Amino acid sequence: MFATYMNSLHETLSRRVALVLFGVAILVTLAFNWLVHIRPLGNGMSVMTVGAQQPAPSGIAVPAVLESMLRTTGTLWLLLAIFAAAPLLTSSLEKGWLELTFSKGTPRWKILVGRFLGGLTLYAFTFALATFPLAARLWWETGVGTWRIGIALLVQTFSFAALLSAAALATLPQKGVTLPIMASVAIWVLSPSLAMRQEAYYRIFNSHLARTIVDWVYRILPKCSELEDLCISLVQGGRITSWWPIWSTGVFTLAVLSLTLWQLSRKSF
Repeated sequence: MFATYMNSLHETLSRRVALVLFGVAILVTLAFNWLVHIRPLGNGMSVMTVGAQQPAPSGIAVPAVLESMLRTTGTLWLLLAIFAAAPLLTSSLEKGWLELTFSKGTPRWKILVGRFLGGLTLYAFTFALATFPLAARLWWETGVGTWRIGIALLVQTFSFAALLSAAALATLPQKGVTLPIMASVAIWVLSPSLAMRQEAYYRIFNSHLARTIVDWVYRILPKCSELEDLCISLVQGGRITSWWPIWSTGVFTLAVLSLTLWQLSRKSF
């Protein structure tokens, strides 16, 4: 499995979409560092200016900057990373690769899991590349702790794992990256509206049955938007008030991955 994982990382660097992801990560971190200006006042105090905004004490401005950065990367990165990671899952099922990998005696689940972990590594590394330099600079120059950005990385990678597991399941019915990408993007798009289903869907569906179906769809699918809100709350100094988005997303990921591995082991190529 480790050899498959390393091969997926090497393959990632040879794909244009992944290179674009690296380039965007560098541009994002440069842009945020360029917008943020810190002026020390002495006695360990400092003020921050972000773009054309009014100066604010660092204790207030640092969480606000981290929130803006997470909202930017949380939305942009999940989409870009899906486009970059989905080909890692589908390429092993392409003609030529299929005969080469599945005929060597390596268990199929190891091949899929190795490439799945490669996709997660791609997301986590580029997310860290886009966010950690500014977080480190803010901590160094202001003294305000920014270590919670590391927890945000773990939570966002966990959210991405749920989307990638849906993409992995969608690779089995047919070849190509279109269906896996569409499945992941559809779940990501539905996530915020399902979290606000009383305002988004209850006004449209009046029947009890329709509302029950919407509720069950919400319970089953991963809670990507709620996990993003959780990350923002954490970097602002908040606490985890509800574990529901975390454990329900974890159950979805494990169930979908288990189903994918089971179907892969039984599929005839």
